[in-house]
Amino acid sequence: MNGVNVNCEWFLNELEALPPADRAHALSSAHFLELLPDQAKAHALACSACRSALEDFAETRAAFAGPVEAPVHPGPWFVSRVMHAIAAQEQEIEERQNGFWSGVRRLAPRLVAFATLLLMLGGTWAFQEHRSSHQSIQPQMTASEGIFEAMPNVPANDDILVSHEDRLP
Repeated sequence: MNGVNVNCEWFLNELEALPPADRAHALSSAHFLELLPDQAKAHALACSACRSALEDFAETRAAFAGPVEAPVHPGPWFVSRVMHAIAAQEQEIEERQNGFWSGVRRLAPRLVAFATLLLMLGGTWAFQEHRSSHQSIQPQMTASEGIFEAMPNVPANDDILVSHEDRLP
């Protein structure tokens, strides 16, 4: 049993050592069997596992020996299109990584303009409110007062402050 495994391994190594087949030859297991040494042929006919391996080998070589195409040469705009595609992918990756901050960078000039407009409108409104409040606070004069008086002016809206001690009996 041990000798069969050694022979099978040797047979598989012989299969792998075979050169690639030409397109003119048929890519069948019989073709590859003819290329093997006599001792490997005898082993393949005696061992069913090696015959199956030979058929798989022939199918694999046939699959890899597909039609040979002429090399494709790039067109005149190929390089520029590839470079634009690479730049677009890099920009997409950068936007994914810095998505929030790139949005802030685009909105920053608009936010500055809006804040400036609000500051100017708010400042104008506050200045007008301040001016109108100073005009209404001027002291009220009674009708009997004249320009020249011997008595000092006493505003009519005096508040009388009474301390807590003055009210107690």
